[in-house]
Amino acid sequence: MAERKASSTETLLLRKRKATTKASTSKEVINIDDSLSYETPESEHESDADYDAPANKKKKTTSKKKSEVQMEISTKKKKAVNKKIKSEALNSKVKTEPSTSLAVGKENVYIKDELYADVKPVKFEYLKTKSETDDRILEPFWRDHDLLAEQKSLSPNIAKNVIKLLEEGNTVPFIARYRRDATGNMGPEMLQEVKSIFEEICVLKQKIKTSVKGLIKQEYCHDQVLRAVKSCRSLDELEITYAPYKQDRKGTLAERAKELGLEEPALKLLQNTGVVNLQRYVTKDHDIKEIESGIVHIIAYNIAVDSEMLTYIRELRYKERIVLESKKSKTKQTVRSTDKNFQKLPIKNADESKFETYFDFQIPVRYAKPYQVLAINRGEKLKFLAVKIAIPESLFIKFQQFCYRKWIKQGPYNELRNNLLNEAIKDSYNRLVKPLITREIRTELKNKADKASYDVFSENLKHLLKEPPLKGQVILGIDPGFVGGCKMAVISQTGLVLNYNVIYPHGKFSDQETAGKVLRDMLLEHSCSLIALGNGKASRETEEFICDMIRHKYFYPLDVKYVIVSEDGASVYSCSPEAKKEFPNLDTNIISAVSLARRLQDPLSELVKIEPHHLGIGMYQHDLKKKSIEEALKEVVSECVSFIGVDLNTASHSLLRYLLSYS
Repeated sequence: MAERKASSTETLLLRKRKATTKASTSKEVINIDDSLSYETPESEHESDADYDAPANKKKKTTSKKKSEVQMEISTKKKKAVNKKIKSEALNSKVKTEPSTSLAVGKENVYIKDELYADVKPVKFEYLKTKSETDDRILEPFWRDHDLLAEQKSLSPNIAKNVIKLLEEGNTVPFIARYRRDATGNMGPEMLQEVKSIFEEICVLKQKIKTSVKGLIKQEYCHDQVLRAVKSCRSLDELEITYAPYKQDRKGTLAERAKELGLEEPALKLLQNTGVVNLQRYVTKDHDIKEIESGIVHIIAYNIAVDSEMLTYIRELRYKERIVLESKKSKTKQTVRSTDKNFQKLPIKNADESKFETYFDFQIPVRYAKPYQVLAINRGEKLKFLAVKIAIPESLFIKFQQFCYRKWIKQGPYNELRNNLLNEAIKDSYNRLVKPLITREIRTELKNKADKASYDVFSENLKHLLKEPPLKGQVILGIDPGFVGGCKMAVISQTGLVLNYNVIYPHGKFSDQETAGKVLRDMLLEHSCSLIALGNGKASRETEEFICDMIRHKYFYPLDVKYVIVSEDGASVYSCSPEAKKEFPNLDTNIISAVSLARRLQDPLSELVKIEPHHLGIGMYQHDLKKKSIEEALKEVVSECVSFIGVDLNTASHSLLRYLLSYS
């Protein structure tokens, strides 16, 4: 019995030693398998065969020791990992990550781990290593749709939908008519206001990015300044916030050289009117090379603005073979025009294949056609094309000869003067004269192309307004469509709306039998035998639908005919204030159908209500300045109205305002 107890005691002591050894070994290891378990080896079970302790007591003791060991190992592991991470954070310069959140009111510009709470703010030197176009660094705190929703009291989801539609290049009339479900049934007036505010937000966002770039380039920028700039929610606020950190304009190279007092010696060297000692201008901050460079810049500027030289160069322009070149651009398309007259939003649905003709295109400037220039300019604006004016080397040689005759040849030979003047002539041509020639040629080409576009526009508009009317006819106008259905409106002999409806002969939920019955009833009710069918989407399907009914004499006893009418500008007019004033209770889609019927009945009276550049009859008219188009076409409309004449008793104000004698 005593031997059995002694054996049991030795077994327990051996078991404790093994557990202690295993735990101490585990403490030195950080990566420990989570499935760690403490089980008695099979050899121990065999040696304990005669041990009379209860089985449940044995399991309880083993489980308790197992949990204690695991807890101790887990605690040691966490402490070791935390100590290692914190040590790395304190030893490095800065351990931060750019914020992916754009929510307003964040405590810091960048998300920082709690382990870095003791790290003091430092200069934003780490930002300088980032790309200047890194949106995560340059983006403001707010998001576009959040700021838009705040300024117009909209739902963020609605604001987000409107922004998406605008960025896809959709017009306000299109959104008002066909995307009501996405905009919460916004009217055209509200959409126009939202668009204007979004354009301002785009400008603000771009200026914030520019300001942040400027702050990053400065030697020191505190975290608070960056937060303040990126939190600005208006242009005025940004102007006030960023004003103290604006860097003063350094001026041109010649202006900076003049500030050093180098203008007088430079002019003496250019005109060879005296001896110049450049060593007099050498200081502790400016060595002889900087002085000579400043002299060259001043001389180059004076050569570039010389009137006699400019006249000579402009004469050479028309004699030399200067070529307009365009190639496929390698720049990614991210268009945002800065001209107020152009659309400010990114154009995402532009088709690159339309410019394939100009991917490797060359033509002498004197032979370039207006339509080619307009196409190249549009492709360049859309970042599809890279445009260059290739000036031959012979022009530089003649420029060099002219400068030699006028300046270098004057007076006795001086090696220093000749070297400086030769360097100044090259600098003047490459940095000032050649870019000037390029700008003048591009401007001249654009002006000629714009004038040709105005002429084509005016001529087409004149023919359109002078089309003969069909007065005294009852007409049914149809604005075709798939999902939205075909909108119909019947007008009287004087243009009054008699009836309107919507049918669905096409699309997923089409019902041609019901649609045909509704159309026939409207025609028979008003004894209308003439249909004005719009040429937009679903026009061809609707034409087949009408032809099939005419072929089967479905409208008997009426002899129904139809005319295809241009829809250009109809959507714009239907959403205009003038249309709302004339038809306050009509839906914009029905107004469009009324406009189509009136265009056939009296083209002049109806088309003068629409801004001419919306009529789709010009050559690249959307690339022209809106104000210039209006001024050029106003005279054409007035000429047509005065030529055809109007009935003062029935004419609308839109028509009368173009009469030369009306006030």
